[in-house]
Amino acid sequence: MSSATLDAERQRLGTEEPLLRVVEVVKHFHAGVIGSVKAVDGVSFDIRPGETVGLVGESGCGKSTLGRLITQLIPATSGQVVFDGVDITKLRGEKLRQQRKQLQMIFQDPFASLDPRMTVGDIIAEPLENFGLVTGRQKDARVQELLRVVGLNPYFNNRYPHEFSGGQRQRIGIARSLGLNPKLIVCDEPVSALDVSIQAQIINLLEDLQREFKLTYIFIAHDLSVVRHISNRVMVMYLGKIVEISPSQELYDSQEHPYTKALLSAIPVPNPRVESQRRLIELSGEIPSPLNPPSGCRFHTRCPIAKVPTPCADTEPPLEQKAPGRFAACHFSERVRTV
Repeated sequence: MSSATLDAERQRLGTEEPLLRVVEVVKHFHAGVIGSVKAVDGVSFDIRPGETVGLVGESGCGKSTLGRLITQLIPATSGQVVFDGVDITKLRGEKLRQQRKQLQMIFQDPFASLDPRMTVGDIIAEPLENFGLVTGRQKDARVQELLRVVGLNPYFNNRYPHEFSGGQRQRIGIARSLGLNPKLIVCDEPVSALDVSIQAQIINLLEDLQREFKLTYIFIAHDLSVVRHISNRVMVMYLGKIVEISPSQELYDSQEHPYTKALLSAIPVPNPRVESQRRLIELSGEIPSPLNPPSGCRFHTRCPIAKVPTPCADTEPPLEQKAPGRFAACHFSERVRTV
């Protein structure tokens, strides 16, 4: 998405400055003599305060890498991540550490993201101690308060992670992320490892916490039905690129990119009569390697409406506005509804 397109979208949404602005961010991983893995390759978007933006796509498309770039858990190869007016890609050492107080992350695996040798109280208190915010009885009181906020018994603070279920562990991870009163939380598939009934509880908890603490979320997920429930806007990612951005409800009503349409066709409908009349869009071929992505549109090798060689295989389509608030990177987005 060009800077001019981003400026037009900001004018449409109002004068409020975005909390997060990602500008042409690139992350390539060196893979020795075979080249570089182009995990994220020129991604731009804005997120406003209090918004929940869903990020969806197939495994390996770069979603989690993008989440880690935003929180600067890994450095960007190039581009800017401007958080609250500060380009955090240029920060190092203590300045970056202080900025990270406002940027937290909920990890995908509630079993691996908690240190089994630490008590729950120590896990939640660790970021508070690292920044010297609380000590002694204040620390214990803050930990118990955070456990209460996420719906756990505050006196569980002396227990160890193995004594809790998956859903309870994820609540502990959420409590840890809330300790420093962040403005933005990157939720990296926080419910994918949980049972369906527990997923609903965690989603409802995240929504309640957002209202109470005025949080902003980036919600990474595979399950598009979950993303539809929680997100204001949705970004669709394919092979390191954002291919569509749209308000959530409008995206599910109609699509501007054939990849988005194929993803949504795979969502089952819990009504046998409706489900029997739906048509699954099957994509041909395998996902290309990020070591050597296709020329032009990266989706053209699997796209049911691509015109090869021109323009789909020759020219990369820009992520441009197709309708108010809706962006897509497709040469033939007007034909998507007929796929």
